[in-house]
Order: sequence, then C-alpha cells, then structure tokens
Amino acid sequence: MADFYQHRLLTTLHHLREIDLDEQSKRLASHTAKRPITLILPALYAEVKRPALRSIVDELKQVDYVNRIIISMNRMTAEELAHAREFFSELPQEHQIIWNDGPRLKALYDQLEKAALTSYTPGKGYNVWMAIGHTLAQGGTNIIATHDTDIISYHREMLLRLCMPASDPSIAYNFCKSYYGRVSDRMYGRVTRLFMGPLIRAMMRVLGPLPLLEFLDSFRYLLSGEFAMNVNLASVLRLPGNWGLEVGMLCEVFHNTTNRRICQVDLGMNFEHKHQHLETKADGGAEPSPEKGLMKMAKEIVLTLYSNLTAAGVRLDDVTLKTIRLTYVKTAKDTIQRYHDDSVINGLTYMRHEEAAAIESFERAMDIADREFLEDDYHHPEIPNWNRVFSALPNFGEELLEAVSLDTEGR
Repeated sequence: MADFYQHRLLTTLHHLREIDLDEQSKRLASHTAKRPITLILPALYAEVKRPALRSIVDELKQVDYVNRIIISMNRMTAEELAHAREFFSELPQEHQIIWNDGPRLKALYDQLEKAALTSYTPGKGYNVWMAIGHTLAQGGTNIIATHDTDIISYHREMLLRLCMPASDPSIAYNFCKSYYGRVSDRMYGRVTRLFMGPLIRAMMRVLGPLPLLEFLDSFRYLLSGEFAMNVNLASVLRLPGNWGLEVGMLCEVFHNTTNRRICQVDLGMNFEHKHQHLETKADGGAEPSPEKGLMKMAKEIVLTLYSNLTAAGVRLDDVTLKTIRLTYVKTAKDTIQRYHDDSVINGLTYMRHEEAAAIESFERAMDIADREFLEDDYHHPEIPNWNRVFSALPNFGEELLEAVSLDTEGR
C-alpha cells in the first residue's frame, strides 16, 4: 500500500486501495459524455510486432470512456501502414493513424518549414505534437491523454487512473502526470533515479531554490510518458522535438497554469517497459556514443533544462556549468548507498558497479551538453504551440485532417 504523503507544492493522488474497476469506469464514462477524452498513442511501427502493443490494444477494447484514439507513428513504409491499419482495426473506438513520415504528412511538414515554424525530426516529440494538433483541429475533445506503447504490464486501470483527475468535474485538474514503480528483481528507471533527481537537486544547490527547479523536484517520476491535460492547456504548449519532451513539457506546464491545477497520480502498478541499454565504459570497447540510447536522452534533457533556465533569466557560463556537473556527480554518487539499502530491505539485486558506471556516463553526457550549449550558434529546438500554427497557416488544420483521413482509410 502506498503512503499518503502530500508534497507542499503539488497534489499527489495515491493508490490507497483496490478499486471497483467496473464501477469507476462507469463513473468516468458518465463524465466523458460532456468531457470527451482523446487518447494519443505515439509509436514506432516496430511496436506493432511486439507483445506490449498487442496487450495494450486488447485492454483498450474493454474501455468505453475514451471517445477517440489517435495513433501517431513513424519509421513506417506504405506496406507497413496497411498492416498497422489492420492491426488497429480491432479498436471499437473511433481511431485514426497519423503517418508522420508518409508523403502527405511530409508535405505538411514542408509547409511548416517554409513558414519558418519548425523542421521535422522523427521521434516521439513530433508524434505527440502532431497528434495534439490533429485533436485540436478535429474538435469535440476536452481531455487529451497520452501513454507509451511499450508498457509490457499494461492494464486498463492505469488509463482510468490517468484520465480521472482531469475528467471528473469535481476535481478537474488542468494537467495530470503519472508516477509508478519500475521494479522486478532490481530497480530500473536509471535516468530518473541516477540522473534527473540528482541533477535537479544539484542545480538547486548551485543556483538556489528557483521556482522552476522546485516545481520539477516535486514530481516523483519526471520522465514518465503518461499524462492527461485539458485542450486549452494543450493548445499553448511549446514542446521540444527530442528526448527532452517530458521535461520540456513540464517546464511549459509550469509557465501556463498554476500549481493548484496540477497533480501527479500513482498508476498503482510496477511498470515493465522496454529497457533501453546505457553503454558505459564498464561494458568494454570504445567510448559510448552520445548520439545513441540513454546517453543521447541525458544530453538532450540537460540542454532542455539549460535552455529553460536561461529563458527564465538565469545566467549559465562555463564556470557555473562545471560547478553543476561536479555537484551532480557528488549528489548522484551519494544516492548509491540509499538505493543499495532500499534494495537490501526489499530483497532486490543491486549492481553497485553498474550504477556507478551509469553516473559516469551521465557525467560525460553533461560534459558534451555543456560544450554544445556554450557554442555561439547553439539553438534549442522547440516546436511552436498550435495557436501560433493555426494563426500562421489558417488552412493547416483542415489539410491535416484530410491527410490523416486518407492515410487511415488507405486511399
């Protein structure tokens, strides 16, 4: 059973007891008659061939409170799109597939680039962003929810707990962020445990308790890919088009709504995701690449944080960045004993050497990020909000709806 601790800044909605799932589903369905929900599923085509997405579709077939599902995909050929259409045809909800690297969407992305709005980079950031734009253009939605498609332990209760805080009019949060455990025989979630948490706290020690940093430090799982929000908030968010998506989104939420309308919710389960490999020197061989896997993720997260702090008026010079990096290493290594002790009392395997090597890899990612950030021509990639896009290109929404409809129908 979870604790019932409330953080001083943000409301935490705990998993305190087992619920009557059918009863709560009926309650949520009664709310969505007036506050419809669209679920966004960002995915690579490769997920279609994996068991996690098969299980997710089977669970979603039993959900009657989601009004529409948008599957936003990339890395897919025309033949694979046809297979994806067949795969998702089992969903009873209205659903569309956005083929982000298909010819119709490419023409739309070319429009955006010609208008100097954004340049498409394949990945989750643009998948989520374009699905939000499609949802806004289509209308008829009050709540947008998103979750990843590689959740091996997926259950429809997870989706209910994610959507309820934003959908139930008696509470109606503007933004709801998920948290959960990632534990099997050992702790996972290394980027959150060993990088994000220590990094935010190191920044607070060096830069002081800035409101943005205190806000980020309030979340139990900063990098969770599951959130729900109302469409008014969705229309004004500017998102990073890279691995900084989750952190960048939280920075935008901080600037566009109040803490009283933000919550985090325990999804009540241990998540089993596809585990990404983090190359370290301990693995042997050459220096790990900063453009692959979790090293790339760490570098882009750091750059997202630096850009948001600079935009808030914080000066980050080479001495400050070096101080943050060294403070991060000390803070992160101090957590190793804590996670060791937590593992011992829970009978978990703890790989102390691997954890230390991960911290060293994250330090290298920070060093690379520092050098990139200090370059004179550094520019942080950020996608404009949809209010600006629809203002600059008044016909874009209709063209997007038509393109997605044709791709979904196979015409």
